Amino acid sequence: MKTRSIALAVLSIAILPPASIDARNLRSLTEDDTANKRTLQSGGGDTDYNIGENVDADENTTSTKRYIVRFKNDSSSYMQRMETASLSTNVSMDMTSASGNPGFGSFLPKDHAEVMNLDEKEAENWEKRDDVDFVELDSKVFLHAEEVPYGINKVKALSVRDKDVSNRKVCIIDTGFDINHPDLASDSSIVTGYEGPFSAGPWDSDNNGHGTHVAGTIAALGGNDEGVVGVNRNGELKLHIVRVFGRRGTWAWKSTLVSAMEACVDAGSNIISMSLGGPVSSRLEEEALKRMYEEDNVLVVAAAGNDGNTRYSYPASYSSVVSVAATDRNNNLASFSQRNDQVDIAAPGVDVLSTKAGGGYIAYSGTSMACPHVSGVAALIWSMYPEKTAREIRAVLEASAEDLGPLGRDDSYGHGLIRADFAAQFLDSDFTFSPTTAPTPEPPCFDRQGWENSRGRDCDWHASAGFRCSLWGSSFEKNGYTANEACCACGGGVKIPITGSPIGIPVISPTIHPSTEKSISPTVRNTSEVTGSPTVTSFESPTSSPTSDPTSGAPTVCGDFPFGWTDSTGDGCAWYEGFSSFRCRTYGGSYANNGYTANDACCACGGGGGGSSKTDSPTSSPSDVCFDNPDNWHQRFARTFNCEWFA
Repeated sequence: MKTRSIALAVLSIAILPPASIDARNLRSLTEDDTANKRTLQSGGGDTDYNIGENVDADENTTSTKRYIVRFKNDSSSYMQRMETASLSTNVSMDMTSASGNPGFGSFLPKDHAEVMNLDEKEAENWEKRDDVDFVELDSKVFLHAEEVPYGINKVKALSVRDKDVSNRKVCIIDTGFDINHPDLASDSSIVTGYEGPFSAGPWDSDNNGHGTHVAGTIAALGGNDEGVVGVNRNGELKLHIVRVFGRRGTWAWKSTLVSAMEACVDAGSNIISMSLGGPVSSRLEEEALKRMYEEDNVLVVAAAGNDGNTRYSYPASYSSVVSVAATDRNNNLASFSQRNDQVDIAAPGVDVLSTKAGGGYIAYSGTSMACPHVSGVAALIWSMYPEKTAREIRAVLEASAEDLGPLGRDDSYGHGLIRADFAAQFLDSDFTFSPTTAPTPEPPCFDRQGWENSRGRDCDWHASAGFRCSLWGSSFEKNGYTANEACCACGGGVKIPITGSPIGIPVISPTIHPSTEKSISPTVRNTSEVTGSPTVTSFESPTSSPTSDPTSGAPTVCGDFPFGWTDSTGDGCAWYEGFSSFRCRTYGGSYANNGYTANDACCACGGGGGGSSKTDSPTSSPSDVCFDNPDNWHQRFARTFNCEWFA
């Protein structure tokens, strides 16, 4: 029965239910929409948005209606009614309400008008009076203005122009899409959908609302003086809709989801957005997603889950998928957001305002609401550089995220809050991911040991994303140094001549940052640092292995071996050392030359020779040599995350 239980694994949409309902017992969103709604007017206490809806939709629910009775200018009766109402209620007559005083409504003195609640017969009687000019229904008006949801501001989407988004297509696998919503694109050249046998209904309708809400965060129209705006506002981002959930939005088969993802790829989608998940992994699903990511060049984004614990949710927890956690408007982790080592990035997911199926707008909470922020930003920045790969775009999003929680990546926020502006700056820099030409070796550089700026940020923090040096490298001085002076990644630090030995220098930490790559972050850290790699990783010498006496007690070092090695594209170990361990993870096992890959030849990638290699002299101190144990270890649910990845 074990295989059957896996085969029958189901998925659910990752939205937080109404506040009064336990998150573990998800209900259909249509059962109690009002629980998570709020009014557009500041300080209002209504429970629903009415933007753009029928102004008279609820007029037949009572026997009376609201009328404006316009009296003639010489009407003595009108003056008497105002005076009597004023004396009895002690209120101003400028659009006053005489509620509590039977027979009186609200007065507009300058217009000789009174607003009354009347039935049809009473309205007719008032209109027949000689001192009444006319009687008409009092109708509703609405704000014709757009609201920018706080999440759009948090991810700084409006700071990045969306003029090129027509070259990207986002596939939304969800409950459908309200093609008639006035704040969503409807042109068939922009929005398409799957109509095959496994669809849960017409893709262009949504009787649940979840999918329409997700779509609004990604691409609600801007500049139309209506409702809200999405991450991509110009109405040109292409959307492909695959509906796998019905009205209740409770579950779907894993096999159906895989078919849906295949349909997304077949439709030419660059990004797949899935605000859904389930607790059971599937080998078929994992292999399909890996193929889409690595071979089809599709970036897959999924909600991390709403159980508020450390369990994995799939597909988010596969290594080929970007797992998205949820934050609130204060950048705090949402209480319901999953926390585990597969969380990649965070985005707003609490009280997120977006489009409502059937018209209007509604606020929902859940990692489902965080996911489309990331999908939308990915489309936005990828449109600027469409030649980049899905892997490269993912790396940029993670490297440029705004660090939240503990310094560096953590299980709650992943790499931090996604920021469209930082990602765009990163791509606009001269940094390249693709192998080009190996940088000319320069003297090793060392960060000033123990330095941090006046805000507690050290050199590793500045190095972890290239834009940090350009934005803050000259600010927040401490102990006479800014990051531009103290940190190799920012062009500072202490440089040691190539012929010299770095051993015995007390004021620097053995961290190498090739000064030829200003916009990349280092990979090698002092093993005494809390944020360092879990295994000992030494630094490389650009030209030769530093000499040391293994019997002196000084730490030995790793040298790249064979000396002068380059991969089949001409890039050497100094190139692989750049941008944290991304290049080692991505290219380290490929582009072999003379029988060696970067993983074999380069210290930064876990290879090389010298004091910390497996060919070390037996006279070396055992404490200077570290081996991964067991040799082929990887995380239980993610084979990609092995010791080389962590290093």
